[in-house]
Amino acid sequence: MTLDETLVVVDATEGLGQALQAAREARQLAVSQVADQLKLSSATVTALEADDWERLPAPVFVRGYIRAYARLMALDGETLLDSRPSADDAEAQDDSPSAETRARSRGLYWWIAGAALAAAIGGTLSILPDQ
Repeated sequence: MTLDETLVVVDATEGLGQALQAAREARQLAVSQVADQLKLSSATVTALEADDWERLPAPVFVRGYIRAYARLMALDGETLLDSRPSADDAEAQDDSPSAETRARSRGLYWWIAGAALAAAIGGTLSILPDQ
């Protein structure tokens, strides 16, 4: 199946999902056809068109889906991404560990590495013959 290169103009004030849906409908494509082309499930395409971010995976994947869908529909993916609410991106950043947590993890790592090294040295010394 090849998609025609018909220029589709979408209203910039529409939501991202509405723009994708309008472009798909202008090309008279079913959700399943778009899903097949993008190698996504129909549920994922439907969630993108409904701006249902909670049913979608991590924001990094969703950005890729939007770019691919836009490219398939001959739309500017970056413009669509700019119109996307950034709540998901802020939420993803909030989930990242703080500098304090990372420092604590590094300290624990070095403590465990030091204990393992001491055990290895002690074990080696205990099996060496006395001279």
